[in-house]
This record gives sequence, structure tokens and C-alpha cells, in this order.
Amino acid sequence: MFKPTGAVQGVSFRKNPRNGQKQVFDKVLSTNKLNIQLPTGYGKTYTATGAYSILKANNRCNRLLFIFPTDAQLEQFVKDGPSDLREAGVPAPHKVVDVRFFGAHSIKKHLTNEAQVFAITIQSLSNARGIDNVYKLMEKCEWMVVVDEYHHYGIDKQWGQVVNALPMTYLLAMSATPARKEDDSAFGKPDVAVSYRQAQKEGAVKKLKGHSYRYRIDAVMENGEIQSMTTDDLVDQAGGDSPAAIEAMRINRKMRWSPKYVSPLVTIPIERMLQQRVSTGYRLQAIVGAMCVSHAKMVCDQVRSIFPELEIDWVGTGEDGRKPDDNKAALTKFCPPKDDDGKRNSELDVLVHVGMAGEGLDSTHVSEIVHLNKASKNNSNDQENGRASRVLGDVVGNINFDSTSDYNTMGYLGHCIMDAMDGNDPDPTEEEEGEREEGDIPELPDEPTIQIWDMELESIDSGDPAVQRMAKIMKDRGSDLDWEGMNNDLDHPGWVDVKETFHMFRKMEAREQDEKSTIMQWQDSVKSAMTVVTGRVMRMMTVNGVRPQKGLAGDVKLRINRQKKANCGPITEDIEICKRHYTWIKGLERNLIDRGLPQWLM
Repeated sequence: MFKPTGAVQGVSFRKNPRNGQKQVFDKVLSTNKLNIQLPTGYGKTYTATGAYSILKANNRCNRLLFIFPTDAQLEQFVKDGPSDLREAGVPAPHKVVDVRFFGAHSIKKHLTNEAQVFAITIQSLSNARGIDNVYKLMEKCEWMVVVDEYHHYGIDKQWGQVVNALPMTYLLAMSATPARKEDDSAFGKPDVAVSYRQAQKEGAVKKLKGHSYRYRIDAVMENGEIQSMTTDDLVDQAGGDSPAAIEAMRINRKMRWSPKYVSPLVTIPIERMLQQRVSTGYRLQAIVGAMCVSHAKMVCDQVRSIFPELEIDWVGTGEDGRKPDDNKAALTKFCPPKDDDGKRNSELDVLVHVGMAGEGLDSTHVSEIVHLNKASKNNSNDQENGRASRVLGDVVGNINFDSTSDYNTMGYLGHCIMDAMDGNDPDPTEEEEGEREEGDIPELPDEPTIQIWDMELESIDSGDPAVQRMAKIMKDRGSDLDWEGMNNDLDHPGWVDVKETFHMFRKMEAREQDEKSTIMQWQDSVKSAMTVVTGRVMRMMTVNGVRPQKGLAGDVKLRINRQKKANCGPITEDIEICKRHYTWIKGLERNLIDRGLPQWLM
């Protein structure tokens, strides 16, 4: 929950607008059309709902239509849009209506005031049924139209022409892609533009770092021989870097991928993710881009073998990919809808994908992006890197790629990767060097960070779903309040009692959850610290670029666990015992750095 801010253009926002958002809000009433470019993770959706909130409060617009380029982005908005609308101070109703799904029934929801916010993809809007439904929607009321990711719309292309012809009162065009010199956007140049560097200095997005490692993949040929190839070798032999081309080459040559040897481009980013988990207390995640579906499956096998404590899954399309519902289920596990507190409770630690983790995956906890495919410098890969951009405390977003990739050869190492997000040349003048090749992992902290659920709830909106549910419970139990009057007035004094009751129950729930969560976080920190130290031992055992076999991790971890148990006893749910185990692991790490491998690990 958020404290109400001061009024902006007549609206009290529940979340403080960022600098670029304030620029948009200051301009919104002075025109009927705005074009904005904000970096991934900055909050374009909140900017759009905030602009609508201002227009509605000033009697300029009372209906909102969002147009998206992909199904994934639309579905994300259907899930998360109500939260953004509430935070932007938009009066209820907050439900988002998917015009593709509801079709003509959308018109009824509009005319009966059951809904004020509607969404459609540009593909659906461009067909006869979709455009007919939208024109019927827009016959009544004053409509604001929001075009998301407008860089997909050329001035001479049908999509741009379709949107510009809509009978709208207001148009807001948004993109995270920097304007190009040859740009022919249907909506002109940005009126407000914020670079990634500016956003990072503002603290609105994560600091990003680029890391380069050698990546080789082993293929078992038809005759049983193993051929070790770089990403470039594979692309050259396949005649292209598309998943279909690489998969076709593998099938035609009767090759299969060998998971025996594991690259540092796979292990180091995940170890670093675990190190940041311990130091920040957040359950961080990683996204791994694979070359094709069979490669994605092999990478999953490798990660499961080396990091058995992590939950991993893959997504991919095409003939050998997964069914759309299966892909959707895996993506939802990785990036579920926000709960009533605006949090996402993910079930996956690592998502391996084939072309499915670009625009539309609103993943705040991602700290590692790994390109096992050919990481060309293009908008698609920049968008994927943006999945690690959403700010989360002091977490750093790490972008990992092969040493032959464009990102490495063009100089986007260290913090210069942020210049890639802006479409600029790398500027290393005030940047530290990024890790090259088998760079080291930061040391574990002396003690892990434990996140405690903040339940102060300084501001609780009577329109929040959770408060509404509490009201229903109180009514069902016979609470003596003016329910009829409250039903039509969210400012009715009776809501004070409901909110106080809700607040009391949430604080009780938080106290109980904090105790359980603290124990679980300590246990998870011990497991993560163990894996980080295991990785350090493996790198010390394998020198000169030699890739470790995937079974080595299990053997090293077994020996460390045996020694730890002899010194600390078995681990339990007691916090002091967890601390003892963590301190022992931290001491082992320090000894490895200062003295090298002990005899019992050789």
C-alpha cells in the first residue's frame, strides 16, 4: 500500500510519480496527443493510467482503450492493469475488458458502466470484426487511446493508419525503444524522452552490467564423435540463427546435444544470482535464452543437475515447442499476477526460453539475463535485457553473453550495457570494467539479509479488493454498519471501521508470517551460500578454460556437506543453528580465497 501523494493536475496518486512521469502529467492537459519514450522498467503502464486519471478528473475523457502489439502484453495488462489504475487514483470500476475475448459483449459492459477500460491487440483491431467492435464502443463517451510499443507502427503501414483513424479524444503513444534517425513512426517524435542512464541515476531502474564468457556447446554426431562448437560455428553451419534453422540442422545431421560439460556462461550467472539472493534477501530469478527447443531442454537438464535446489522450466513455440497453454502456464509460474499487496509470488527460479521473454514479461526479481543464443545487437535482445531492468532495492541486473557476440565485440561491457539500452555507442569514461571470461563472483556477506514483510499499511483504499472482501465477511457475520449506504459511497464513514478491522487482521497475519518466513529465509540462505561456495571450488579445480563436468558439482557439495555436518551438526528449523551453518560456509569461502583448496576437497 502507498501513501497518497500531493495532488497532480487534480489527482491524488497513491504512488509517487517519477521525473519522466511528472513531465508527462504536466503536459497531458495542454494537448490532445502525446508521444513518450520511457525505458523498460520505468513504468509506462502507470504513466498511461496516470494520464487517463488526470484527463478523467478534468472531464476530458471517461473511457480508455489500450492497444498492444502482442497477446502476452495484453494479457499482462488484464492481470495487472487494475492495480495500476487504483494506484493512479482512477475511480472504480478497475476491471480491464479484453475486447478480443468479449467481442460484442464489450459494448454492453461499456454502455452499462460495468467497465471503463478496454484492451485489444493491433492484429485484432486490424481485422473486420475487431475494428467493428471498437468503432461501436467509441460511438459514445470520450475515449483516450493508448498505443503501447509504437515503434511497431510505421507511418505508411496499415497498423498506424488504423489507429490514427479512430474517433478518439486523446492519443498517447508509448515506447521503450529509442527513436532512430531513420524513424518513420506513425506518431512522430517523442514529446517526452527519458534515457536508461537518466532513469538509473534517478533510481527508477536497476543498474545493469554486461559480462562476457566463452560458450561452447558439444554435439554428439551420428558416428558417436563429439564436436565442440561455438555459437558462431553453429549459426554458420545452420545457415542462420533462427531456432528452426538450428533445429533442422541438428535433425538432418542426426546430432544430439551433450550435457556433459557445462559452460561458465551457464553456471556463473546463476551462482551470482544466488549470491545476490543472500546479500539482498530477495528471491531473485534468471532468464536464459536458448538457440532452439532441444537446446533449451538440454540446458534445463544441466541446471537441474548442478543446482537441484532451484525450480526451472522452459518455454518455446514451433512444431517441436510447447502448446500455447503450457507455455502460458510456465510463464505465469515465473511471473504471476500481482496479489492484493502488489507482490508477485513466483514458483520458478530459472526460465529457459526460445524467443519468448522479450516484451510483456513484467519480472521485477530478474537479476540475470543469459544469452546462449547468438546475441546480436538488436531491439529484440535489448528488450530481453530489459527484463532485468525493473528496480528492486540494491539489486544489480547482469546481462551475460558469449565472447563472440555483438555486445562484447561492440564494447558493451560493464555498465556500458546501459548505453545499448539507449541505442548509443558505449561510453566507458566513468564506468568500471565488467567481468570478462571467467570473472569471479562477489563474496558472500557476513550475514544474509532477511526480508521482513512491512505491514504498516499507512494508506488503505476502501475500494481495494481485499478491503471489499473484509466488508463482505463483516456483513455476513452480522456487523452493525450502514451497508446500503456504504455500497454506493466509498467515502462513507462506515468504511473506517472496515479498514481498521482489515488493518488489525493483516498485522496479526504479518507477525505469524514473519516468524515462519525468517526461518525459511535462513534455510534458503544456507542452501544458496552452499551452492555459491561449491561454484567457487569448481572454478578453482578447473583452470585454463576447462569446462567442468556436470557431475562435479554434486561431488563437491557432498564433501562440503559432510565436513559441515561434522563441525555444525545437522541443520534444523532453529535460527541459531542456521546461523551456525551459514557462518561455517562463510568461513570456508574466506579460507578458499586466502589459502586455496583444503586437502579434504582435493
